Amino acid sequence: MLSAAARTFLTSHITLRGARVRTRSRVSHRAKVGTERSSISPNPKRSSSITMASAVPHRVGDTFRVKGLRLTDHFFDVPLDHGFRAPGVGDVTADHSRTIEIFAREVVAADKRDDAALTSMPWLVFMQGGPGFECARLTETGGWIARAVASHRVLLLDQRGTGRSSRVSTSALAKLDGGVDASAAHLALFRADSIVADAECVRKTLLGPGDDAKWALLGQSFGGFCIARYLSVAAESVSEAFLTGGLPPLVHEANAAEATYRALIERVRTQNAKFYRRFPGDVQRVRDVASFVRDQPGGRVATPSGGWLTTRGIQALGFSWLGTAGGMESLHYLFEKAWEVPHEELSYGFLKSCEDVHAFDTNPLYACLHESIYCNGGGPSAWAAERVFDEHRETFSVDGALGSSDPHRPVLFTGEMVFPFMFDDIAALRPFKDVADALAAKTDWPALYDVDALARCDVPVACASYVEDMFVDFELAAETASRIGPNGARVWSTSEYMHSGVREDGARILTKLMEMARDEEPLR
Repeated sequence: MLSAAARTFLTSHITLRGARVRTRSRVSHRAKVGTERSSISPNPKRSSSITMASAVPHRVGDTFRVKGLRLTDHFFDVPLDHGFRAPGVGDVTADHSRTIEIFAREVVAADKRDDAALTSMPWLVFMQGGPGFECARLTETGGWIARAVASHRVLLLDQRGTGRSSRVSTSALAKLDGGVDASAAHLALFRADSIVADAECVRKTLLGPGDDAKWALLGQSFGGFCIARYLSVAAESVSEAFLTGGLPPLVHEANAAEATYRALIERVRTQNAKFYRRFPGDVQRVRDVASFVRDQPGGRVATPSGGWLTTRGIQALGFSWLGTAGGMESLHYLFEKAWEVPHEELSYGFLKSCEDVHAFDTNPLYACLHESIYCNGGGPSAWAAERVFDEHRETFSVDGALGSSDPHRPVLFTGEMVFPFMFDDIAALRPFKDVADALAAKTDWPALYDVDALARCDVPVACASYVEDMFVDFELAAETASRIGPNGARVWSTSEYMHSGVREDGARILTKLMEMARDEEPLR
């Protein structure tokens, strides 16, 4: 059942579909602001403009069933630009003259058919990892979803620019006027601040304007970063929050990119050591492939989509596989099928898999905005991962490994890091190269977090923090948890799971976090 406000919008407005930006004819009264700033405060104050989010045009799409679940599609027409600006400039009123479409899928248990009972159930919104990835498409109940729908109506939100939410693609970017600067300014509107503002528009549309119209949040990885943003600017909208591997680092810093990667590269080294300890035969397998690629003309091999595999590309295969459940096995099996003709020709299957590991062809936002998630009122990120890699170049050098007097010195993989070379070597990213450079040089990022607001937060918050996480540094995560609420957020620190724990054992993890947030599992 929809709220009265939602039904009003449903009947009086029709939202256009499609990935393009829609422009309305009414005049925007947004103030004219500048973008230049000479210095950035280390703890910028946030304005309260997000509290002005209002219900938006909304329509309901298909309702259908999968095993154990009933799914209903929702579409919302939200401002492209919510008005967030860099510290010192000041936020401005959201521009309602240009809108994009946000897609969300409501999920309820198939056996819950009574509309009155459903209306009384609380909502839980899932914030997807990323940035730049849509929510999973469900085929049946299970995992954390099965636990969640037992007590909640779940909303799976495709974050703006992903899935069915005005997807950002090469084609969509090419249709923008104004060249590189305009494209970079457009993509800069797709960070956590805008994602949370979208969610607030959706909340007020579905739940209505009442003070008790709150919902719960579950955030995985980058989704947890979005929750930290939510608690910074709209905590009054949240009943309880659960974060899995998603406590953002250094929320008190204006630009945390370099320090974050400096911590994470040590985690990456640890995961490399574990991988080669598990699969000692892969030391030679990876060395053989790296040596072959290095010795080809130009030091590269063509990939099926028209890109190039270089030794840096081989190292980048650790992007996600080094730090997720089953990832090390997948990396091992990949090198098992490396050769079409041993030491003479790499196999098509291997080269295709090297392209598929990143999903940049379907989700380019992931590459373009990755470092910006650490820019919190400051900048530029300036290719921070590349700079940290340079600090460790001797350790990670492929030439150093292959030319070493030790024939067993392994070629080390890198982790979840986006490097400039990817926009040359990966065919799908080439159209984004200049835009990515412009975003890396951007100095006037809006602030994402308000540490004072986080300290005042009285929302029950529970977090699963993974000791060996390669994506979110455990120590930095602990420091952030201590800043949420007067006594810090409740944290379940565990080495049972990797970063992908919510996919491995989601029902158990969500149940435990619910019990911690509600103090059903008391402090001890």
